Amino acid sequence: MNMYDNIEDIIELIEAHRLKEALVQINALASQSSDWQLRNEIEALQTSYDLMLQYTLKGMKDPNQKKMYNTMIRTAYELADRANIRYKSTRSFAMYYDLLRTHIQAPPHSFPELQMQLEAYTEDIATAPLLYADKNRQEQELTGIRDRHEKALNELFEKVWTAVNWNETEATEARTLLNSVLVSVNDLCVMVSAVTMSLLKIFDIRKYLFLLDAYRHTDPMVNQRAIVGIAIAALYHDWRIILYPEAQAQLSLLNDDPAFIENLHTIQIQLLLSRETQKIDKKMREEIIPEMMKNPGLKNPKIGFDDTEDPEDRNPEWENWIDQSGITDKLREIGELQMAGADVYMSTFAQLKQYPFFRRMSHWFYPFDRQDPAIASLTGSNSEQSFSMLNLLLNSDTFCNSDKYSFCFTLMQMPERQRMLMVGQLGEQNALSQEQKDQLQEMAKSRAPKEQISRQYIHDLYRFFKLWMRRSEEIDIFEDDCELWMCQDISKAMLHPEELKKLADYIFQNNYMGEAYDLFNKLLENNKSNPELWQKIGYTQQKMKNYDRALEFYKQADLLAPDTLWTNRHLALCYHKLNMPEQALEYYKKIEAAQPDNLTLSLQIGQCLVALKRYDEALAYFFKVEYLDKNPDNARRAIGWCSFVTGKYEEAKKYYDQLLQASRPKIQDWMNAGHVYQKLGNTERAVEYYSKAQDMCESRDKFIALYLEDKSYLLEQGFTEEDIYILLDELL
Repeated sequence: MNMYDNIEDIIELIEAHRLKEALVQINALASQSSDWQLRNEIEALQTSYDLMLQYTLKGMKDPNQKKMYNTMIRTAYELADRANIRYKSTRSFAMYYDLLRTHIQAPPHSFPELQMQLEAYTEDIATAPLLYADKNRQEQELTGIRDRHEKALNELFEKVWTAVNWNETEATEARTLLNSVLVSVNDLCVMVSAVTMSLLKIFDIRKYLFLLDAYRHTDPMVNQRAIVGIAIAALYHDWRIILYPEAQAQLSLLNDDPAFIENLHTIQIQLLLSRETQKIDKKMREEIIPEMMKNPGLKNPKIGFDDTEDPEDRNPEWENWIDQSGITDKLREIGELQMAGADVYMSTFAQLKQYPFFRRMSHWFYPFDRQDPAIASLTGSNSEQSFSMLNLLLNSDTFCNSDKYSFCFTLMQMPERQRMLMVGQLGEQNALSQEQKDQLQEMAKSRAPKEQISRQYIHDLYRFFKLWMRRSEEIDIFEDDCELWMCQDISKAMLHPEELKKLADYIFQNNYMGEAYDLFNKLLENNKSNPELWQKIGYTQQKMKNYDRALEFYKQADLLAPDTLWTNRHLALCYHKLNMPEQALEYYKKIEAAQPDNLTLSLQIGQCLVALKRYDEALAYFFKVEYLDKNPDNARRAIGWCSFVTGKYEEAKKYYDQLLQASRPKIQDWMNAGHVYQKLGNTERAVEYYSKAQDMCESRDKFIALYLEDKSYLLEQGFTEEDIYILLDELL
C-alpha cells in the first residue's frame, strides 16, 4: 500500500496543524485519481498557504489571518476526504463505492424528480380504492403504487448516502423536499437517516446544516432522527463542525434552548444504554445462574472473613440509588433497564434479520409502515381486525421498527390457515370493549413521545450496525464511547449544570465509574464547596481501585463536612486497602464513638489490631462479636487465628473444631485447623485437614500457594523449614 493511502495519517497531520505536510500528502493521494478539478483545488490551496507563510516570515500582519487559516484548515479536511473517496472509488468493492461507480454511469434522479414521485404516492394511495370497484384490481393497483414508491425511496436513500458533497443547489432542493407537506413523514425519516449515514462516510457541512433544519421539523418522528444524527456527527466531526461559522451560529442558539438541552441528554442516556444490550443477554447465563451455585472464597485468609468494602456501600444520603446486590436485585436490574429504555429484545430478534427485506441497506431505517409492499398482505386494513392482538403488538412502543418487520416476516412464513388461526385466537383472548377501542383510536391520533421515538430509532441503529450482512464496511458507532460531553460543538448544551448533574448521577448509578469521574469533575469546577461531589468522586476512584486518589477526595469531603460517618468509613477502608492499618484504625475508632454497638465495625477494628499484631486488644473485639452476633462464625475464625499466633493452641483448637462442625467449612478453616493440629503433634489429623483444604482448591498449585502464605506465621510458632515442605509431600 502506498504511504499516502492512509487517510487517517493525513487527518492526524491536519489536526496537529501540520498543514504543509498534510497538503503534500493530499496532493500525492489525489494524483492517483483522474480528478483534475480536485488536483487543481489542492494546488490552489498549497499556493495560498505558501503565500501566507511568506507574508508571516516577512513579519506582515493581517487582521484576517486567523479567519483565513481556519478556512484553509477546513478546506484541507474537505480535500483530503474527497481525495480519499476518489482513490477508493477505483479500488474498493464495498457497497458504498459500488454505488458511487454506478451513479457515475447512471446518475440517479434529481431531488425535485424524486420529490414529485414521493408526493404522488400520498395522493395515489388515497385515490386508488376510489378508481376501481373490483377488489382484485384495487389490490393490483395498490401493489404497483407501493412498489414504485419503494423504488423511489430506496433511490433517494442511496443518492443521499453516496453524495460526496452537496452543492448549494442540491442543499436547497433537499431542504425543499424536507419541507414538503405532501411527502410522508416516513419518507422524510429515511432521508434523515441517509444524511446521517453519509456523514459517517464523509463530512459535508451542507448535510450537517440539513440535520439542524430537520431538527426544527414539527413532526417528532423526523426531529428525533435528526437530533440523533446531530449527536452522531458530533461524536465523529466536532473538531470540524466548529470551523464553520454558519454551524456555530445555529448551534449557539440550540445550546441555549432548554428543549434541545433536555432532548440531547436523553439521547446521551439512550446511547449509553446501548452498552447494556450485550450485558443483558449474558447476565442470566454468566452471572445470575452461576451465582446461585457459587461459594465465594475468603478475602482474608488469615482470620477468615471478608474485609473488603460492602458491595452496596454508597452514601444513603445520596438520592436515587439502585440496589444491585444479590440475585433478586440483578433480575430487578434487568427490569429497570427495560423500563429505562434498554434494548432487551436484541438477542430475541437477532436471528430474524435474514429475510430478503434486510439485504437492502435502506430498509434497516424504514419506520414501520403497514403499507410497505413486503408486509401489506399480512397487516390488512379490516377495521375489526385492526384491534387484534397482532395489531396491538405492531402498535406497541415496546419493539423497534426493525423488529416489527421481523415479526411480520416470521408470521408470513407460516401457512395462512395456521397464521389466521393464531391471530384469531389472540384476538379472542384479548377482546377489547368498545371503550378500549375508542381509547386506542384516540391514542393513535397522537405521536409517541419523543423519548420513545428516539429510543426505538437507536435500537434500529444498533441492529443495523451489529446485524447487517455488510456491517464490516461501516463504522460501528456502538463500539465507541458515545460520550457527547466530550464534543466541543455541543459541549455547552451537554454541560448545562442541572442536566449534567442528572446525567452524572445516572452514569454513577449504573457503575460507569470512569465516565462518572469525568462528569463529577466538570460539576466540581463550579461547585467546589459541595462535600457530596467530593464524596462521589472519591467513590468512583475507590471503585476503580485508585485508593490513593480516593483518599484525596475523601479528605476534601471531610474538610467540608467533618466527621461524617460515611466519609470516615471510606477513609478507613482505603487506608486498609493500602495496607496502612494504623491510619485505618484511627478512622474506625471515630466511627466507633458514634456506633459502639456496630458488630461489623468491631470486626474491622479487630482486623486492624491483628495487622498491628496487637492480638490481645483484637481478641477483646472478637469475643464481643462472638457473644452478641447471632452468626458468630467470622468472630470465631478470628479468635482461632489470634489464639494460634499467640501460642494458645488448645483455645485455637476449640474454635476450629466448632467451625469444622458447621455445614460448610471454608478452605481456610481446614487449613488453619491443620496448622493447629500439626503444632499439637497430631500429624495424622493435620494431614487429614490439609487434604480437605487441598480438595477444595482449584489445583494443587493453588493449595501450595495458599499454604505457603502462612509460612512466616508457622516459622514464628516453631515450625522448621523441613517441617513445612515435608508435610506438603505427605499430601501426595
